[in-house]
Amino acid sequence: MSSVTQLMAALDAATFGKAVDPIISNILNPIMALIFAVALVVFVYGVLTYVWGSQDGDARTLAKNSMVGGIIGMFIMLSAWGIVNLIANTVKSL
Repeated sequence: MSSVTQLMAALDAATFGKAVDPIISNILNPIMALIFAVALVVFVYGVLTYVWGSQDGDARTLAKNSMVGGIIGMFIMLSAWGIVNLIANTVKSL
């Protein structure tokens, strides 16, 4: 690979990194934070339902499912945030 080709690839990666950064910070991060907050609310709802409906077996089952769903949602959003930031930082450093 010639030095001119390497220089052009480096410039293209830097330009791409600069173009993607506002999209990530202004669009993706708020959306991921919102979805994470929804998952947290689902988890808290499950905990409260579990505590308040401790005598009813169906309410407990629904509460357990809500807590598990909230935890899974938070895990997925945290993982997605990590992957997006990993890719963004990799592209920026090229």
